[in-house]
Amino acid sequence: MFHSAVTAYNVFDATPFHRDPLKELSVACARHGLRFGFYYSQAQDWHEPGGAGNDWDFPSDSEKDANGAYDRYLRAKAEPQVTELLTAYGPVCLIWFDTPRKMTAERAQRFVNIVHSLQPACLIDGRLGTAGDYVSTHDNTIPSTGEEGDWETPATVNHTWGFKKDDTDWKSPGEIAFKLVDIVSKGGNYLLNVGPTAEGVIPRECQENLRSVGRWLKVNGEAVYGAGRSPFGPEYGEFSAAQKNADGTPVFLERSDWRCTTKPGRLFFIVFHPAREGLVLPSFQSRIKSAYFLSDATRAPLKLEADKGVRTVRTPFDLPNPMANVICVEIGDTQVRL
Repeated sequence: MFHSAVTAYNVFDATPFHRDPLKELSVACARHGLRFGFYYSQAQDWHEPGGAGNDWDFPSDSEKDANGAYDRYLRAKAEPQVTELLTAYGPVCLIWFDTPRKMTAERAQRFVNIVHSLQPACLIDGRLGTAGDYVSTHDNTIPSTGEEGDWETPATVNHTWGFKKDDTDWKSPGEIAFKLVDIVSKGGNYLLNVGPTAEGVIPRECQENLRSVGRWLKVNGEAVYGAGRSPFGPEYGEFSAAQKNADGTPVFLERSDWRCTTKPGRLFFIVFHPAREGLVLPSFQSRIKSAYFLSDATRAPLKLEADKGVRTVRTPFDLPNPMANVICVEIGDTQVRL
């Protein structure tokens, strides 16, 4: 999908399009102040005899590995193409490597060295075959509880990574908003994939759903952008004492009533399924200075009640937003005291 000098099998040389879409994207991103990165499948290449993945036209991956064809493919094509991407498209913020078949630590380190030598500020994801700058979970997999370190969940808006005309099972705006907040509250990043058509158009239903989430974020984005993970944890759910997965591990019973994100001196409680009595706060020692809806420009205080050490933020029955409402709780400490 770019004009590569390594092989003529590319969108510029081998198709009537005869343009480099990634060059055009890099120019557009620079014009609008957006950071630009690449997806690159370093191991799988169904066109090349030595690349991993194609065992119907070529030998098995094990044979390619044993006879040196795989290493010849990496050195003759994959590594030179990564060099091209890092030298012909301006500053690159990220190379998202994928499916590390047969990628030993030594092979992966060769790619790391290329990236670090050409663009030291470029991030490397968690699927190269060696430790990257952060961890990538399995596709559409969100950890059950909070995770330490930098990590992300790569996810789809339906069930398809590219475009598939008969996959119309779109995630609703509410589902996308919940997954976003759930991931942020656990300390992660939501890498959300959209699959444009062959004409480069994002399907209308997908556009509408994302715009709905965007409208919610315009009002409540302070609880998401740059926010830290929850200091609590029981809100995520618990492991079942009776139900087991196929591998014998306990089933995690997820709760989805609310999630919490943080900024210095503030707790953001994102409420998805409000209780009639309001929000019963988890136990913490910090003094509460005020509580209000983040969507309320006047910051009108919500009533706070305490009973036997349990504090409850009373909310009106008719809440401002049917998707989710954010209650900002300002506290007397920079970090909450548990």
